[in-house]
Amino acid sequence: MMLGIQPNELDGSDRDPILGRFQVRVLTEGSGTQIFSTSFAQWTAREALRRAQPVTLLLRYAPRQRQRSMDELLSVTNSAAENETDPVGSLIDADMGGYYTWINQQRLSGAGESSFLIWFEGHKEALAIGPSMPRGTSSSKSIDLSQILAFIG
Repeated sequence: MMLGIQPNELDGSDRDPILGRFQVRVLTEGSGTQIFSTSFAQWTAREALRRAQPVTLLLRYAPRQRQRSMDELLSVTNSAAENETDPVGSLIDADMGGYYTWINQQRLSGAGESSFLIWFEGHKEALAIGPSMPRGTSSSKSIDLSQILAFIG
């Protein structure tokens, strides 16, 4: 069904045709349409970095559904299993997605001047990489997100 989507079917409005094609391709190509694959956020980040090379890219990984077998996916409809989340799998998705996004960012021109921040929302942990950040160090000092952004920017 997703493979047949056209740009005008996404929201029904006339908008930028380049953005429309990008949205359709993200939804219909590669990992975007696969059931057992990379997360949708990871795939979208890869495509945005590759095609648009944005100055700022924000990804948010949310809890995913529990992974089910193909038999379950094809035979179960509207069951409680569809709403079961997988917190551990979601954290692994975010960890791997962040890592692969950083790798893809490093492939861009100007990567040496770019910054990367990954933050474990609701927890007191973050990873910041950038030219203004000392390599191989860690800190237990309290800092809020706006301070981190100002420091790496």
